[in-house]
Amino acid sequence: MSSPLDHIIHLTSPGKLQETVCVFQEHGFEVLPGGKHADGLTENALIVLEDGVYIELIQFVQPLEQYQEGSPEWEARKDHWWASMKENGWIDYSLGDLTGPEDAPIGTTINQRAKETGVNLEYDKGLEGGRIKPDGDILRWLVTFPAKQHLRGSVPFFCKDLTPRSRRVPWDKAGTAPTNKARIAAVTLKTTPENFMRYHSELSTVLGTSAEPSEDGRPGAAFWKLSSPASAGSIELYLQSAENTEETDWINSVAGIGLWEVAVRRTGSNNAQQFPSNIAQLKWD
Repeated sequence: MSSPLDHIIHLTSPGKLQETVCVFQEHGFEVLPGGKHADGLTENALIVLEDGVYIELIQFVQPLEQYQEGSPEWEARKDHWWASMKENGWIDYSLGDLTGPEDAPIGTTINQRAKETGVNLEYDKGLEGGRIKPDGDILRWLVTFPAKQHLRGSVPFFCKDLTPRSRRVPWDKAGTAPTNKARIAAVTLKTTPENFMRYHSELSTVLGTSAEPSEDGRPGAAFWKLSSPASAGSIELYLQSAENTEETDWINSVAGIGLWEVAVRRTGSNNAQQFPSNIAQLKWD
């Protein structure tokens, strides 16, 4: 069973979430209040798109130095899976975990696939998490992350809802839930030429399918077709080698690979202003 793109994560600096929300609103996005996560370390806001994918705008509630060094809260903040990520940009992405009660855990399936193909890739066991919505509704889910030796965002993590997804994401195929009139067209990862084949193999193993070559035939570029909650094969996941100094410098700043750009396709409107690059690389498709 293919796993649809569930959401894309944007990290902003502690205390700056509302400023980021305002920038997205100024560019025509409706942003919904999210809430504080169960660990108390992060909080978010959501941009739900008409394909059922959402953009999660997230911030740490406090910088690390605000916690007493050595305290359990300090340790949790220091070791958080997104603690070392570069702020003010895209940091990670999640696929939906659609496994049922009779299926093997998604991480087990990927690990077996990696073992069979000789790819150095490992996923951890799923972790339960959750969030309290502003109305008090308690959400629960199971997230399966790549093991810690993998750079966050180099391969996706998986999210399995333990409470109905419709409570986490106000969207349905019938179109009765309010959504932004836009869809995700593409997500682009950038890496170095030296590491391209490594991540190419890892992504193919996670997705369980081979990549397609770049449409222009150039080396160091490939893509996979992803589904969304609304439709199959509607999103392209690109892996590309750096093409210029700006991209190389950025790749070095994120330790070798990262989410470079998200392309959004708007429907019913041609009024698409250039998005400020100091907030995120967002391209209108």
